[in-house]
Amino acid sequence: MKFKVLKEIELNGKKILNLIFRFLFRGKEPPRLEKEHIRKILVFRLDRRVGNGILLLPLLSAIRNSCPQVQLHLALHHPVAKLIRKFSPGLVDQFWDYHQAAFFRNPVRFVQWLVRLRKERYDLIISSHNPNNFSLSQALLGRWAKPKVLMGFRWKDSPDYYDLAIPSSTEKHYSDAHLDLWRAIYPEAEFRRGELRVPEELIESSFSKWGIKRPQRSALLWLGSTGDKVLPGDLISFLYEQTNRLGGFDVQIALGAADREIYRGLPAHLQQQTLIWNRTLYETAVFFSGFRLFISGDTGPMHLAVALGIPSLSIFNHDNIIQYGYNDGKFHFALQYSGTSEDLSLIQEKLETLSRNIFHAT
Repeated sequence: MKFKVLKEIELNGKKILNLIFRFLFRGKEPPRLEKEHIRKILVFRLDRRVGNGILLLPLLSAIRNSCPQVQLHLALHHPVAKLIRKFSPGLVDQFWDYHQAAFFRNPVRFVQWLVRLRKERYDLIISSHNPNNFSLSQALLGRWAKPKVLMGFRWKDSPDYYDLAIPSSTEKHYSDAHLDLWRAIYPEAEFRRGELRVPEELIESSFSKWGIKRPQRSALLWLGSTGDKVLPGDLISFLYEQTNRLGGFDVQIALGAADREIYRGLPAHLQQQTLIWNRTLYETAVFFSGFRLFISGDTGPMHLAVALGIPSLSIFNHDNIIQYGYNDGKFHFALQYSGTSEDLSLIQEKLETLSRNIFHAT
C-alpha cells in the first residue's frame, strides 16, 4: 500500500512537471542543422538495463561510418559503457559513465557531472528511449546540456521538448528504430549489428582462471530471466537434450545468481550441469565469448551475445519477437514458443541448421 501511494505521488509529480516544462519549451523555432556543421555529438541513455545499452551499438556504428571525423560522445550506464570502451575501441571518442546509484548517494557528484556535460556545447544530442514512449528525464537532461539541436523519438509530448522529434515504429527491430534518428540526417545510413570483440587470449586465460572447461563444440544455454521470459522446465530439458544430440554440442547450462529460483525448479540431472554465474558484466561478456552457440529466452543477455558475434537461438515466451529477436536465416534464429509439437519440431530444425552452418564456417 505504501509503495502504491508513493508511486501515485511520483506519477502526479511528473505530470505537473511535464505541464510546466511543456509551457516553457513549446513554440520555439527549431534551429537548422546542416550535416557539414556537425562536429560534436552526444548519444545518451539513462536506463540501467544492459540490453537497451547494447542495442545502441548499430546507431553508434552508423554515426561513426557516416561521419568518421565527428567527435562522438556517449553517456550510458557505466558497466555497459565499459564493455563498449574495452571491446569496441575507436567507436566512441569520449564516455560519460552514468553511475545512477552513486549519483543518488552523492548529488554533488551528479551536479558536477551535469555541469561538465553542459560545457561541451554539443552540435547534436540524441536522446535514446523507447520509440513508443516518452522519457521526461531524458528530455530534461538533453535540454539542460543546451545543444544546438536536441533529437529524440516523436511520441505524445516529445515534440514540445525536442528540436527534431522523429517518428519510428515498434514493427521493426529496436536497434533499427534507433537508426531512424540518424536517418533523419543521413537517410542512406544502413543497419548493421553492433560489434563487440573479446580477444581470444583473454577468453583462454579467463576460462583457465575460472576453472571452466571450454570444449571445441560448446553451447551455452542461459536460463536467467524474469516474468514471462522464464522458459518452462520441460522446454529447458528439451533444449539441453536436443542441442547435445542434434547439434553435437557440449552444452553448458548457466544462470545468474539472482535466478536461483529457476535453478531449484530444474530436474536433478540438469542442476548438476548448471553453473550459477555471479560475476561482473565485463566478465560475463568474456564468458559468453567462449561459446560457439548461445541459447536463451532472456533478451538482455541475447543482445549481448549477438553483439559479441555468437550464433544464437532465442526462444520467445512473450510477444516482442519483432523488436528484440534476431533472424538472418543462417546464424541467428528467433522462435515464438507456445508449447506445441510444431514449435518443438521447429527448434530441432533450427538447431540442425545452426550446427551445420557454424561448423561448416570453420
